[in-house]
Amino acid sequence: MYESFYKLAHAPFPASPDPAALVIYGDLGTQLGELAGCLTSGQGIAVLTGPAGSGKTICTLAMTRDLTSSLVGLCLRTGQFDQPRELHKAILHALGHPFTQQDDQDLRLAVADAILGLPDHKDGVLLAVDEAHRLAIPVLEELRGLTNLDSNGRPLVRLLLTGQSELEERLADPKLDGLYQRVRAQACLQPLTRAESQNYLTSRIRFAGGDPEQVMTTEAVELLAIVCDGSPRCLNHLADASLQRGAWAAAAPITRGEVLDALTQSRRLPLRFNEPTRNTGEHQATDLPPRPSVEMRETDDGFCSVEVGADSRQPPDTTTPQTKSDEIAWDLAATGGSDKTSVEVTEYDVVLPEPNTAHADHEPPRPHTGLFSRLRRAATRTTDTDTDTDRD
Repeated sequence: MYESFYKLAHAPFPASPDPAALVIYGDLGTQLGELAGCLTSGQGIAVLTGPAGSGKTICTLAMTRDLTSSLVGLCLRTGQFDQPRELHKAILHALGHPFTQQDDQDLRLAVADAILGLPDHKDGVLLAVDEAHRLAIPVLEELRGLTNLDSNGRPLVRLLLTGQSELEERLADPKLDGLYQRVRAQACLQPLTRAESQNYLTSRIRFAGGDPEQVMTTEAVELLAIVCDGSPRCLNHLADASLQRGAWAAAAPITRGEVLDALTQSRRLPLRFNEPTRNTGEHQATDLPPRPSVEMRETDDGFCSVEVGADSRQPPDTTTPQTKSDEIAWDLAATGGSDKTSVEVTEYDVVLPEPNTAHADHEPPRPHTGLFSRLRRAATRTTDTDTDTDRD
């Protein structure tokens, strides 16, 4: 392991969430405070959602640990409860109560007796269920029923549901109106910004007893923040892999090279990383590429001659095309533009729309030299030949 090489007391980026290492960033402290206030007051159900790898589990463990002065903290780390009886068994096991193979009603009564029999100095149970987006509707309804347990008007079960974004859709199901209407606090974890990602990395290193400047260069920290795109799980994995490669190469502090090597290996895993050269900062407005100047003139044969790059010294017109000719010129310029100061002049034959006038106002026919006129002449010659043959 690399801890001794970088003079760390323990691994700063463990795979298993450690509630003591929770890093507060942005408005996370405010959101968790609202959830904690709801749970301690017993005013309703608290819900915490977020994308995969955003830190929901570590937040759940931290609240379960920190709110246990007057509550008994229970954290069910899995949402794999297909039937209410499986939920009841998990609660009894967490409370240290034995259970046997009983029917649903017997297990329900056993859970109620265990909660009602809590010591007097405890106000109730803080029941946190992680991965709650996997719970079936009957299990969610059973959880709602547990919140009905009270003692002299004091609710004995404070429920915290955490899960991915699908949990919000699941709770909005009309079949769960009774549960959804009891939600009094809801928080949603967002991806970290680039600055928050860098603060997350340095805070974790300090928590492990190390000096961030002696462990990672500024360039390495910035690269980690860019490619991990605000995901704490990706930050933990790639930072840990980079430190391992750095220790093998005896590199202290680690540089961009170790991060890039670790990123190459991590591409094989089902984790999402940005490209190192990708700009993931604030979106900046990009101007359209300069358009070459275009000249259009109508020829005697009724066609339009378009010259691209006729005069490159004129500034491009960025206004919206006002006429059909301008629109054609814009399309030709956009597809045939060049970064050079001058381009070769190219002529295009473009059929202009005929004026909307009566037949009597049309000009007499004129010879044409364009493609379509040649086709018409060829068709006329064929027709004349057929006529002469018929006459013969």
